[in-house]
Amino acid sequence: MRSSSTAYGKRYSLDRTGVYLYTLFACLCCWGIGYINSVGFPVYGEVTAPPLWNAICHILSDKLMTYLIGFILMLGGAFMLHRANYVLVLIREKTVLVFLIYTLLLSTNPDFFPLKATTVAVFCMVFVIYLLFTSYHNPEAIEKAFNWSLIIGAGSLLWIHLLWFVPLCWIGMFKFRTLTLKTFLASLLGLTTIYWFVLGWCIWQNDFTAFTIPFTALFKVRFLSITGIEWMDWASIILILILTITSVLNIVAHEHDDTLRTRQFLSFLTLFVIWSFGLFFLYEQASEEFLEISCMPMSVLLAHYFTVSRNRYNFWLYHLFVLLLTSFLIIRLWSF
Repeated sequence: MRSSSTAYGKRYSLDRTGVYLYTLFACLCCWGIGYINSVGFPVYGEVTAPPLWNAICHILSDKLMTYLIGFILMLGGAFMLHRANYVLVLIREKTVLVFLIYTLLLSTNPDFFPLKATTVAVFCMVFVIYLLFTSYHNPEAIEKAFNWSLIIGAGSLLWIHLLWFVPLCWIGMFKFRTLTLKTFLASLLGLTTIYWFVLGWCIWQNDFTAFTIPFTALFKVRFLSITGIEWMDWASIILILILTITSVLNIVAHEHDDTLRTRQFLSFLTLFVIWSFGLFFLYEQASEEFLEISCMPMSVLLAHYFTVSRNRYNFWLYHLFVLLLTSFLIIRLWSF
């Protein structure tokens, strides 16, 4: 009985070389289509964007170089997320699906081409999640609290809205029983350290736009307007959300299959998705960035679902998922 069950699981396993290759091939095709159509190029900075990001946008004048940087950063973020999943054992079985799904989510949305400030912010959040999770049940993790807040502060110099994830990390510290007065003050000190240097630079240059412009955008709330948006723009988002909700329900229905530690980590990633989408609707001017940052926890949840739920239906559902996301991208670009 056990051997037949194992054979059945291997039969519908997605961790195969063929699945890896064709998923990556689909991602490469999406990037190729985006490059041919110059989607998102040239990369423009906005008036409300941090000065550092605007300065980087001025440098990115070559299309091929910009696309290569965006593609490499995407792969780097996917690899870091894969390694974090492997070290933290978020999924109880070894899988490369975290890498593949994250790459797929970013490659099939033209709003992310070729490079966004959040492409770099993903690196920051992966390190933040790693430090937060490794401080599990350690109320003396003062250094890690300082480090993750320092990383968020540094990332906010490119994307100021990253600061909204500091309260989420405090909730995580409370959830993982690491929130004490010392760790809380250490997290505040990490943010203060970054902006103390920024203040010193502003005083030296006698120019305080590095403070005024980003923080004005940070507190400028403008609800997302759904009027005038084509249904195709929402098709991929709705599909991903449906599958993410399905994966969360599957985790709840089989909660005793994972350890308590893993369940708490996965529940925090679920909260991460909810938090990101809440900000997605609050900030119309930065909705694309919040959508991109939400791909990080969603890729882990989706990979968990497709890895632990091995059956014929989910096997073909993954293939349909890849096909639909790729088709939605082509239709959007064709309509545009």
